[in-house]
Amino acid sequence: MRLNQASDFALRLTMQCAMQPDVIQRIDQVVQQQGFSRGHVMKLVNQLSRAGILETMRGRGGGFKLGRLAKDISVGDVVRAVENDFAVVECLRQSECGEIHCCFLPSCRLKPLMQRASIAFLDVLDEMTIESATTGQPVPDALTNTFS
Repeated sequence: MRLNQASDFALRLTMQCAMQPDVIQRIDQVVQQQGFSRGHVMKLVNQLSRAGILETMRGRGGGFKLGRLAKDISVGDVVRAVENDFAVVECLRQSECGEIHCCFLPSCRLKPLMQRASIAFLDVLDEMTIESATTGQPVPDALTNTFS
């Protein structure tokens, strides 16, 4: 599984809001601080606000901030808000007409395995909140199921 650059930018944008909860962030400020393009920031703010992760304010003095507490936003929430394709193999993608093309169907057994892998990937991202990502709180180690 590979995330696109938008996920990286969205996580950094969300973390910046979490680290400055009382500050209304402004697009131009984020562009300058993070080095993102203005278009990317505007698109990400729009996607994250539609998902309820960010709250936007219009007009003079407008900008954006977290739409809910950082402890209630998982890394997986942010990734889901900006990623549009979690198909790790072609057979998980549906065509525009809703069909799945696979020359090995119905005998192929990879599809359920790949679906589980994709779900497991997102489940791991759900283990960490934005609050944990910004405060250095320990996260569970999957191999030992302990905190490190």
